[in-house]
Amino acid sequence: MSVDRDAVTKAMVFALDKDNGDLLAFSSPIETDEQCKRIDVWDGFWLFFDEDGSPLEARFEDMNRSDDVVDSPGAYTLERPMSGLWLQERLAQVVTVRGCGMTTVAELVEILKINRSKRVTGHAKRW
Repeated sequence: MSVDRDAVTKAMVFALDKDNGDLLAFSSPIETDEQCKRIDVWDGFWLFFDEDGSPLEARFEDMNRSDDVVDSPGAYTLERPMSGLWLQERLAQVVTVRGCGMTTVAELVEILKINRSKRVTGHAKRW
């Protein structure tokens, strides 16, 4: 197995589709908005993770919602929640891997190990 070292040096965000097990890797949180429909994010169909596998939570800007009318969700940011399962704990749910040069779960596991060690040593990138 060969891991793309250029992909490891870049910041990443992972999005896991809970319906089909597709895991998408993005080079920035902004890309998640382009690939993951906001309504699906709002409805909880996507799980997000930081480059080291730690969970991220979508927090939406204020929306005008009432019992009668539901507007389309607005923009969201990805923030660390108080708790949650890491991507490493959800690997059994991952069926396919795409993005940032990765194509296999084995490559994903290797990149998560490398990125986790960057966090431990204090070299992780900050958004």
